[in-house]
Amino acid sequence: MGQLRYPAPDTRRTAHGLTVHTWEHQQPLSGPIILIHGFASNTLFNWVKTGWLDPLMETGRSVISVDLPGHGASRDVDPTGLSMDEVLTDLHRLTSEMGPHTAVHGYSLGSRVAWQFAHAHPGSVAHLVIGGSPVTAEAYHVDPAQARAWAAGGSEPADELTRGYITVAAMTPGQNLPHVVELRLALGADLIPPEETVPSVPTLVVAGGNDEIAAGSEQMAQWVRQAGQPARFVELPGRNHVNALTSRDYKGAVTDFLRS
Repeated sequence: MGQLRYPAPDTRRTAHGLTVHTWEHQQPLSGPIILIHGFASNTLFNWVKTGWLDPLMETGRSVISVDLPGHGASRDVDPTGLSMDEVLTDLHRLTSEMGPHTAVHGYSLGSRVAWQFAHAHPGSVAHLVIGGSPVTAEAYHVDPAQARAWAAGGSEPADELTRGYITVAAMTPGQNLPHVVELRLALGADLIPPEETVPSVPTLVVAGGNDEIAAGSEQMAQWVRQAGQPARFVELPGRNHVNALTSRDYKGAVTDFLRS
């Protein structure tokens, strides 16, 4: 099979503003895999430029990646007032179209979306992959007024946690910064502690050994096992929250899991 290219052959918009990019496998061996990027990223930078499409397609699955509202091909969508339930509703409609044996892989903020989705709709998820996942609420601390002022062209936030996290948004080219900030505020307000939304589906949890944002995420695999489902944690030595995505060990762990 030839190398997959971006933009995808098939791209469409959901009811609540997710842009869905689809690369259809000509002879699929199983259900598709749905990819959910992290905060201030998108399909192109989270999954395409880091080399994920071809390894995933080689597992015999179609590859479907969503751009969350305000990000990537959905950067024109204003996420103000968006709820997590609305995002999960669109994902559920998408998986319902795909049929059984769908896998879901989320990274960073996308991992928490995937986690809550698998908890809410376990029958829609055959395999769950969680990468670089924050566990504590501290990782989502943002001062809304300071974040919005900065996105509108004001000074950097005085609040250290807000400054350290929100200013990451400016690193990805082509960002609609006010929309990126609004999505963070909208979804951050709806995130439920992961121990309260443990999905009952086979799960792979992956984190870089130097990833402070995902510190403690091995506990997520333990929670899934306690819920009666198989789960594994893989640590990537020397990798941080950004360069974990380019790891061959990460890709190998995921493709082995999808084939299991």
